[in-house]
Amino acid sequence: MFYNRAFKYGDALFETIRISQGRFLNAEAHFKRLSLGLSLLKMQEASNPLTFGGFQKMILDYIKTKSNANLRVRITFFRKSGGLYTPQWNDFDYFIESSPLNSPHFELNKTGLKIGICDSVRLSIDKLSNLKTTSALPYVMAAIEKSEKEWDDCLILNSKNAVAESVAANVFMVKDNMLVTPSLTQGCVMGVQRKNVIQIALEMKLRVIEKSISVDDLKSGDELFLTNAIKGIQWVSEIDGLQNKFRNKLAAFFVEKLNN
Repeated sequence: MFYNRAFKYGDALFETIRISQGRFLNAEAHFKRLSLGLSLLKMQEASNPLTFGGFQKMILDYIKTKSNANLRVRITFFRKSGGLYTPQWNDFDYFIESSPLNSPHFELNKTGLKIGICDSVRLSIDKLSNLKTTSALPYVMAAIEKSEKEWDDCLILNSKNAVAESVAANVFMVKDNMLVTPSLTQGCVMGVQRKNVIQIALEMKLRVIEKSISVDDLKSGDELFLTNAIKGIQWVSEIDGLQNKFRNKLAAFFVEKLNN
């Protein structure tokens, strides 16, 4: 462990994947984000990159060893050991772990989440912001603040004080039958479920806007919900410090579409 570059430098990427009834959900979207990250971090040889088939085999070989067909799987890719800040290798090793899920389906929360606005950290905006790296201290600090203030989750702002994401989810606001979400230029992770929700909304002929969202913008929202690959969609009923209460109208519809 002491030579592992993920441990020493946070030199690693990960994907958190939902296995539903033995099926690998959103495989292509997970691979696309991972492949982008491996290339940006120069963690693979350009002449011999990880293929989609190779990635699938890693996951499918792993889940064959598990008796539970519904799993939360995390696969971490870390650069091979060697060097200090300057690595010796442009290649990776990986480690897979999992925990069981109770249901093969996404389930919408019956009671809306009560969340807050994180004060303790801000997210940077750069070419690594859209990746899922193990350099996750801002999210750890936000999660600690969330627990201390007894929120269900919290929104993390970027260095320009605009909404980026929550502790482990992308953010969507519904306003006047438009779906609004922070653009990828706002420092949020390029979420797998984010992509699915946008696609479903476009199929529904909803107008989708990806832009900068301020805290003041949230005051005029009709609905607010969070998305990630494991929980699907979780709707928000209120934000600490803001007087408006959010409805739950479209979230249930999106969950039904995701399950289908």
